[in-house]
This record gives sequence, structure tokens and C-alpha cells, in this order.
Amino acid sequence: MEIPGEEECLALLEKYKTPHHITLHCRKVWEVGKLLGEGLLKRSHHVDLDLIRASCLLHDIGKYPCIVDGTKYHDVRGEQILSHEGHEAVARVVGQHVVLKTELDAPVAEEHVLFYSDKRVVHDELVSLDERFEYLQETYGKTPGAIERLLIMKADTMKLEKRIFLLLDFEPQDVCHLLA
Repeated sequence: MEIPGEEECLALLEKYKTPHHITLHCRKVWEVGKLLGEGLLKRSHHVDLDLIRASCLLHDIGKYPCIVDGTKYHDVRGEQILSHEGHEAVARVVGQHVVLKTELDAPVAEEHVLFYSDKRVVHDELVSLDERFEYLQETYGKTPGAIERLLIMKADTMKLEKRIFLLLDFEPQDVCHLLA
């Protein structure tokens, strides 16, 4: 099935009762993803901007269903929902927005753009990686194991940031003013 357009993505978020504040977060992640995707295309690094858009907008579609039934792993739930809706390509990318299944040293692809873009947004505010991981640690770092996983994720995200921005003609700190 084709990749859903923006209106269809928003309709899917509504269908799965995504709260407004989560939709705002998804829109901000798409702003970052669009900037990165367009920058990669401009530098002749092929990515599918439609897939980035749909994945960014739908990456947290599984969050509210998980809240309702008290389960974890909204990334897995989102992948299941999108697969059920017939959007396999989007499901594959969304299923990697918390834990990358694609190697960090693989060519930069849509899942890398979504993973990184999501790590630059707290609620609907663009932040640095340090600020995002401070928030994640305050929110989810309740056990030594959780803190360790977050530290590994931060290190991986910083490596990914370097790889992405080697392909772009701007730096991570430029994202704020480029989106302003």
C-alpha cells in the first residue's frame, strides 16, 4: 500500500485517539525530519521524504493505546497498528524509533532520520541531545538498568548525529535557527 499523505496520517492519529499534545510532538519531529531529509536530498543522499514524513507523523501512534491498556513498548504497538493498516514501510521505520534495528554504521536511511529527529524534541519543543536525554533520564531513569540503557542510547544517538551531519551542509546547532 502507498505511504499515507499528511492528512491520512493525521486521520490515523485521530482514529487511534492520539492526544493533541502527542500529535504536536509528532508534528515537531516531522519539522526536524523534513529539514534533515531535504538536506540529505540536496546533497544527493537518497532518502524517501514521503516515508520520513509519514514515519515522523505516526511514530507515536502506539503511545495512547499503551497508556490505555497499561502495556509498554509503544514503538512495537505503533509498528503493529501501522502494519494492520497496510502501511508496512512506515511500520518498519516506526518500529525503530526507540531502538534502532538497523546498524548505526549502515547508510543513513529513513529510520535513522526518524530516530534522531525524535531525540531532538521534548513535547513540542526543539532541544539539544543533552536536554532530551536529561528529560528521558528524569522521566524514565527509575532503575540502574534503565539509566544504563539511556546512556547507551545517548552514545548511539551522538554517533548517529555525527554520521548524519557529515552528509549535510549545516550543523546540529543550526537546526533551531533553520526551523525558526
